[in-house]
Amino acid sequence: MADTQNAIYAQAYGQNIMQLAQQKYSKLASTVYMKPNVRGKTFFQDQIGQWNMEVKGSRNTQTPNNDPVLGRRMGIMVDYHDARLLDRGDELKAISDPRSAYTIAAAQSLGRKMDDVIIAAAIGTAYSGETGSTSVTNGNLKLVTASVLTLAEVIAIKQALDEQDVEMDDRYFVTSPASLDSLLNVSQATSTDYAAVKALVRGEIDSWMGFKWIMSTRIAAATAVNGSTCQGIAYQKYGICAAMAAEPMVRTDERADLSYSWQVYYELNIGAVRLEEDRVVSIYGA
Repeated sequence: MADTQNAIYAQAYGQNIMQLAQQKYSKLASTVYMKPNVRGKTFFQDQIGQWNMEVKGSRNTQTPNNDPVLGRRMGIMVDYHDARLLDRGDELKAISDPRSAYTIAAAQSLGRKMDDVIIAAAIGTAYSGETGSTSVTNGNLKLVTASVLTLAEVIAIKQALDEQDVEMDDRYFVTSPASLDSLLNVSQATSTDYAAVKALVRGEIDSWMGFKWIMSTRIAAATAVNGSTCQGIAYQKYGICAAMAAEPMVRTDERADLSYSWQVYYELNIGAVRLEEDRVVSIYGA
């Protein structure tokens, strides 16, 4: 990687280190089921399905004993880390203190990685069974006919969740800026009869069609299915599980072995898995 430290050396016009345009912190961590303080290389989430009552045919009849359908999903924990070094000479030549800006940038990088892990779990292969030996692909797909979402397609995606009795609460729709902007041209999305006025003033769609809408540029980098482009993910909170071994770490220390340069080190220990296909709809375009 090229050394860009000269870019922040003291200049008459440079008083602060400005953060370049970037996603700040995680947008999706609060929208999924989170398991904290996980230990080990993998984690498991047990599940219980539905069962039906029987007719009591007569008085004092034998009590039924029907076992529900049980399931288990496995997620794999992965460690991510990175660091940035700041030479003491660089710090003396900069008017502002770069350490603060480096630390903020590190925290933002952690948030983006969290979203990448969650998106990959939502659309990727899940692992089920007692030991997680069975792979499960998400067959709950919706192919959109254009590069952006239409009203009819949003209705179809909502219907896919409704038909599986997915809870109305905590539904989220994560999509690209282009798709979200296209919905601003749909009168049903922007009419005050349907949408929140304050969100429209900001040029946003906040809650609509039962979903909390989230714009993410990370969607475009997600692994595609059959060569198609991922346009978004619609899901209910308990359709995706993320696990963390501990809170993300960001630490600034002097490195005696590197001429006492300052090092900003950050680490993330996280895993995620799709818990149920009925609760997660992956949207793809041609």
